[in-house]
Amino acid sequence: MAKQNILLDDNQQKIFTRFPQESWLGNQKNIEQLIKWTTFYRRNISLFIEHYFGIPLYPYQVFCLQEIDTHNSTDITASRASAKSWLLALYACARCVLYPGTKVVIISSTKKQASLIVTAKIQQELMKASPNLRREIVKITANNNDTEVDFAGGSSITVVPASDNALGYRSNILIIEEARRVKKDIIDRVAKPFQIPRQPLYKTKPEYSNLIEESKTLYISSSCTSGEWFSKLGEDMLLGKYRDNSSCFIAMDLSVALCHGIKTRTQLLEDKRTFDPITWRIEYENERLRENQHAFFTYGMLSQNQRLKKCFYPATAELMRAHKKNPYDIPKQPDEIRILSCDFAFVDKKGNDKSAFSCIRLLPESVEYNSTSVDGKSTTVKRGYRRIISYIEAFKGTDVDVQAIRIKQLFHSFNADYCVLDGRNGGQLCADRLAKVLYSEEWDMEFPAWWYLNEEAIGENRVRSAGAAPVMFLITASAKLNSDIATIMRETLVSKRIDFLIDYNTAVDDLLSKIPEYTSAPDSDTMIYYERPYLETQSLISEMVALEYEVCASTGVIRIFETGSNCKDRYTSVSYGNYFASLLEQDLLSESSEFEPGVFVN
Repeated sequence: MAKQNILLDDNQQKIFTRFPQESWLGNQKNIEQLIKWTTFYRRNISLFIEHYFGIPLYPYQVFCLQEIDTHNSTDITASRASAKSWLLALYACARCVLYPGTKVVIISSTKKQASLIVTAKIQQELMKASPNLRREIVKITANNNDTEVDFAGGSSITVVPASDNALGYRSNILIIEEARRVKKDIIDRVAKPFQIPRQPLYKTKPEYSNLIEESKTLYISSSCTSGEWFSKLGEDMLLGKYRDNSSCFIAMDLSVALCHGIKTRTQLLEDKRTFDPITWRIEYENERLRENQHAFFTYGMLSQNQRLKKCFYPATAELMRAHKKNPYDIPKQPDEIRILSCDFAFVDKKGNDKSAFSCIRLLPESVEYNSTSVDGKSTTVKRGYRRIISYIEAFKGTDVDVQAIRIKQLFHSFNADYCVLDGRNGGQLCADRLAKVLYSEEWDMEFPAWWYLNEEAIGENRVRSAGAAPVMFLITASAKLNSDIATIMRETLVSKRIDFLIDYNTAVDDLLSKIPEYTSAPDSDTMIYYERPYLETQSLISEMVALEYEVCASTGVIRIFETGSNCKDRYTSVSYGNYFASLLEQDLLSESSEFEPGVFVN
């Protein structure tokens, strides 16, 4: 009779009897050792990874793994280059091996982003580093339809999109990648219902009913701004940690990457030059930004309008000289109007002045209501124009003729209808150049002369070329007009009637990676050409969030101003274009409108 082990229950004492005596598992001592090591590794998952997978860990990774494994809900808010996705991939694999039959589901705002945990982390990195992990994985499926890892013990890791198409999946561990970019409604309505307890083989035995294994939910993301749903989640997780230890909140900034050599100081400085200040603070410094109480435009106002994926790319000199069509041209929609809005800088007095040119598409929108009258006819109500900021270009102030030529080039390439110009700071001089026929040596093209829509704004003695098209709208703003422009811009943001380009990181991962000319770019200039619209949009948002305001007590006029080394050139360009769009709307929304724009000036 075999000796009883007081650490094992009756069923565990008899496991060895279910195997042939000559087999390794038919030996009671071997079974006891197996149970001891399994228990030890399940309680110390980081040691299992280091011992069995043979993958070394940094101390912070050991801490994170232990916290994740001992809590049912975990929020890891960490900076870029902190290896958070790699760590979660490693944890998922360890759980799948240690707990047979485990179902892990990874969900993200885009399936491609979630799939990177499988393709880039598990397949390309972890399996290459660990022969034992390679032996545990029997199959990896990675195509446009399915991304899944199947383990020898019946466990699996499945990637699904954050959409209604994901309904019906089941998971014991749910990983929400880049959680702040996933809509809370999708998480609550689609993802959380995935969760079920792991069903072990002994589930039918009443004596083991107390050993049910709760499901785990892991949120990983970069930081966010106060007021977003993900910000509230972090606060709840932190409270849960101190209240009943039910959840865990982990935060890491760029110092982790620097300390452990994941990134060098030189690399981080290079990244900082690429990112705008807000994105840098969120993505690398892991700050949870709070809205400035003196800010007229909040980050939430702006980010809620970042939904545009397709940007416009201007024609290059090579294309124009070869008389080829711009491959990134955007065909006009019915009744669409296009604006090129310009703010100028000529003498850089403060060291931060720039000229900013914005390409804005205006698409008329309407709502159709069914009539309740006898005739049953429907009524169409016009809503105005949706503003689409397709492209922004900003550069240090330069010669007036150089800027005039660039405006003509952009106007031609964008197929614009109107050009809005800031009449201050030499803007009138540039308008005078635009009123003439101009030749671009770079493009080997002659551009026709323009004239003013609002002639009363330009004064007398201006020379008009024969046949000049009336496309220029000159804004020489007063304090009252600037106040109106800022108010109209804020109303447009709040009503969500403007579309900005999506953030730079999402664009690089989901859009630019599909452009062969970008992925195989021979130099940084080519890459910047494709990245520029998204980078400039982030700079616009940074500018607008940093702007402060004050209200004149006697007149009620709002004054928008920059502080420190901040600037507002992109804001001026976009807001002036938005103001002009509001003037066009007056005609669009009038009863006699036939969608043919006219300009009304107060």
